[in-house]
Amino acid sequence: MKTIYLLTLSSLMISLNCFPQKSVVLNLSHYYNEEPFELDQEVMLEDSIKCKISRLEYYLTVNSLHSNNGDSVAFSGIFYNAEGAAITYPGKQILVDTERQNYEIGMHTISDLKSMFFHVGVPPELNHQDPTIWDSNRPLAPQNPSMHWGWSSGYRFIALEGMVDEDSDSVYETVLQYHGVGDILYQPVSQSVNAIETANEITIYLEVNYESLLADINASSGGVFHGQQDQVIGLMNNFSTNVFSNTTNLNLNNLSTTESIAPNPFSNAVQIELKKSSKIKIYTIQGRLVIDRELDKGMNTIDTDMLPKGVYIFKLENNSISDSYKMLKN
Repeated sequence: MKTIYLLTLSSLMISLNCFPQKSVVLNLSHYYNEEPFELDQEVMLEDSIKCKISRLEYYLTVNSLHSNNGDSVAFSGIFYNAEGAAITYPGKQILVDTERQNYEIGMHTISDLKSMFFHVGVPPELNHQDPTIWDSNRPLAPQNPSMHWGWSSGYRFIALEGMVDEDSDSVYETVLQYHGVGDILYQPVSQSVNAIETANEITIYLEVNYESLLADINASSGGVFHGQQDQVIGLMNNFSTNVFSNTTNLNLNNLSTTESIAPNPFSNAVQIELKKSSKIKIYTIQGRLVIDRELDKGMNTIDTDMLPKGVYIFKLENNSISDSYKMLKN
């Protein structure tokens, strides 16, 4: 008999308000020591040891969103196993790839977001299921390279691979590898968020600092660590500290270099009023510099007509002071 598998994503409104449904998108900006992160670039570990990370993937399970007015949206799903039993599982699963920024969460009725609650990893209800039950476009379907360790062990919650120049001779000769496996590693994170709302979409912005991910686990010595070794547990625990943040200024409070910067979202131009003359650098979300110029004290107009639609980082520098803002062109 053919087994039918059903996946549903339900949104439970804990308190109701008359907001229209909007598409909710999670935008992750990948950084290493405050610089945009890319695979295979040279990064510095502790003790000034150089490393090149060639693979970095991990699962997030988004559990709930919370607004300033007390509303919440919780995520869950249902599928039917081979015996026909309905299994309810928590959250919306996402497979994070550091070469990708935007992840669709779904259509939801919530506004004025304050925080989100999520886990790093795959919930126990799903961790030991056959990955072939999922459609090929699902995060938990078989991946290449594989993110699944086997039925008894479950998914790799994180796969980090690279090479270390352990003796500082400019030759990357030492393997560095972390594969986190096991329900015990399912790591909760409660995170305040900044978001930009448009008529049809809410985009949640988080920064992810991978220097913090590798802190205090002796990564500079290299090594292969799988399952639940101490180094893997330390790495997974780092996710709950300062790996995720919303420190980039979106709502423009407590500015140190500017009086104002608007509009956000913008289209053909941005108006920036400065307290002092400063340099502005504008980067794409992937870290490519697109504008670099000096600005005068007072009101300045930045022509942005040539920029494609998308998210940009506006970085203003004045001596040792700098402010960074995420800006949306629509």
